[in-house]
Amino acid sequence: MPSLPMYFPTAFSLSQALQCANLVEAAYDQYEQWLQQDKPRKPQDFNWQQPSMTGWSFSAPVWSILSELHYINESEPFGFAASDPNGEVYLVFRGTESAQDWVDDLDVKQTTYPWQSNVGLVHAGFLKLYTSLRDLALQAVDGLKPAGNLWVCGHSLGSALSSLAVLDLHETWPDQPLQHYNFASPRVVDPSFASYYNGLPVPTYRVVNDSDLVPEVPPGVTDKWVYQHLGQAITFTASYTSVEGDHSMADCYLYALNNPNAPMNG
Repeated sequence: MPSLPMYFPTAFSLSQALQCANLVEAAYDQYEQWLQQDKPRKPQDFNWQQPSMTGWSFSAPVWSILSELHYINESEPFGFAASDPNGEVYLVFRGTESAQDWVDDLDVKQTTYPWQSNVGLVHAGFLKLYTSLRDLALQAVDGLKPAGNLWVCGHSLGSALSSLAVLDLHETWPDQPLQHYNFASPRVVDPSFASYYNGLPVPTYRVVNDSDLVPEVPPGVTDKWVYQHLGQAITFTASYTSVEGDHSMADCYLYALNNPNAPMNG
């Protein structure tokens, strides 16, 4: 059955969504390079071959560092910041790959957002991971000396990280226009945080495949916690033969954005 065309609201930029999606793919490639180098524990031991993009500048990889134990390697690259030829800066995060990432995904209790008071509650596992890479992420953006538009983007777990980064970017660079494009985001926050976030002058577009299970977790009501999504949903339907296929950044989400009139591959 042919899929229905995607619908985009007036303010949504398909070209920017594609740019963000391609950068997220580069973050996944960064992780693959790390695996191929036998997962070096220390950032200085990782040789990242940056994307070949004329006129672009890239930060060092943004690492999560969750343990200092010699026999447990919980440090891994999660993305980067990049500056385009016009000086616009992007902060980019990949999604779940390692066993530790899954542990953080499954820690569904809520906890107070720690860097602003009375904002609301957030997913404890996502916050733990964001806390571990927050300083490096902000340093990566700062090192590119943002003077124009700021963009933040991610896929899956990376969408949760990008959502939590928005408040930091908005507070650190309040005079820079900021937009958030994410893909397959899970639910991240409670209703109070969602209300606060959605009141910020930060256009947020959550691209989501209706057949993808990840955006449905955690459930809206999880034990005693209530979860909500952020921003405006940009939906499409692409049904494949596996959970992985419905969720794939490259084969589902990027394909849909490249083929918005027929967003299902095959």
